[in-house]
Amino acid sequence: MNYRIIKYFNIILILIVFFSPKNIYSHDYYLGKLTIDHPYIVKPMPGMKVASGYLVIKNKGQESEYLINLESLFSKNIELHEMTMVGEVMKMKKLSNGLEIPSGKEILLKPGGFHIMFKNLNKELLTGSKEKVILHFKNTGKIIVNFEISDIKKHPH
Repeated sequence: MNYRIIKYFNIILILIVFFSPKNIYSHDYYLGKLTIDHPYIVKPMPGMKVASGYLVIKNKGQESEYLINLESLFSKNIELHEMTMVGEVMKMKKLSNGLEIPSGKEILLKPGGFHIMFKNLNKELLTGSKEKVILHFKNTGKIIVNFEISDIKKHPH
């Protein structure tokens, strides 16, 4: 093979990888000292108008941060919730003041714990598709994150 062809092929390949959008290769989002990792929504059962969302937020900053609000076009109301067990009864509580992400810590939103409730859905959420959600933080600002719609039985996280 011609050395020159191989050289140009390698340069083109490097340029394609370097200039391709990051979210093709990763689920991670960065905002200041925050990292938002693996956002996903569990596809609701047919006819349901609510869905739950999950992700991981890491705070590498020196001060606590707070997730205080969320917005989307596919859900009229979005709330942060915490589920806890009281005896043998599972209780769900709305977090009206937001969710604290302490300095140097990681908060995991997962089934059975902290989670996002998307209420009054105005469209069908299709497995494999992505929906944009704006996350508002008290100090750091806001960021648009793509949540992948996932079948609960097939989600790897």
